[in-house]
Amino acid sequence: MTEAKTWARTNLSGYIPVMFTPYTESGSIDEAAVRNDVEYTLSLPGVGGLYVGSVWQEFWLLTVAERKRLTEIVLDAVAGRVPVAVSATHTAPDDAADLATHAAESGAGMIMLWPPFFGPRGHGGVLAFFDYVLGRVPAPFGFYNTSLSEIGYEMDLPLLRELALRPQIALLLDGAVRLDVFLETLEAVGRDVMVTSPVEEYFLVARMLYPEVAPDVVMGSSRALFLQTPRQPYLHEFFVSVEKGQWHDAQKRLGWIMAAGEFAHGSVLREGKTPLGLIKAIRRAYGQSGGTPRVPIPAPSEMEVGDAVANLRAAGLDPL
Repeated sequence: MTEAKTWARTNLSGYIPVMFTPYTESGSIDEAAVRNDVEYTLSLPGVGGLYVGSVWQEFWLLTVAERKRLTEIVLDAVAGRVPVAVSATHTAPDDAADLATHAAESGAGMIMLWPPFFGPRGHGGVLAFFDYVLGRVPAPFGFYNTSLSEIGYEMDLPLLRELALRPQIALLLDGAVRLDVFLETLEAVGRDVMVTSPVEEYFLVARMLYPEVAPDVVMGSSRALFLQTPRQPYLHEFFVSVEKGQWHDAQKRLGWIMAAGEFAHGSVLREGKTPLGLIKAIRRAYGQSGGTPRVPIPAPSEMEVGDAVANLRAAGLDPL
């Protein structure tokens, strides 16, 4: 096993939630709020790392300079307490390599890289894109695959297999919207890279059916930030049940997670969209920055946010 793959399997476990980007009234990054978000997230039981630069952080609406600054702020605030994965995703290969180099030199444990998310693409071109960036940045990498057309490019199994064999690639964050597709991917490449999902239902089934290859990590989670609090760590309790093999208890807890999250995630995700604006806003009720996203991301109405928080309260999650 290569150094990068060993690093990932040794250092990545538990929940690795996403980060969001708070803004000041003038529209610039609110650096103090970013630091507060880091502290809040690390106060949640079971958090084993942070993921900077995902779709939830509006990376495609940030300048390269802003993305680098966010990386610096988060890494400084974390101060080595947990590993941090930083996305270098960009449509321009040189900008992706530049972002990856900056993240690695700033102290990121792993670089996340998506396939190009716009323009003509194919098997050979996407593979060449990854090799271009990997060849310029000697660091552990993770890669992302999704069937959500608005934010990605779905790679097929032959391409996933080729990338999984790259010595620097240690993790695949699979955003499949179908469980059978996720399990097929896990079975195909799970011995070469850690195959993880951001949702609990896939994590549970994978740990039950493929315990020898399914990693003990839920990466890219947004639910971890609005379906629990430090006083009510419902997702952490679910994770512990899974790790102990207490399947009945884990399924019961998963039922609550899915029911409570349905109002925000379920119907929107089934339409192939990401409920970024709503999730960002309701986080304010749970000790985080909240706020609205940059245009053109749809911003929720005050009524939508209020209804969502009321639904969570009715489900048993108390606002902070």
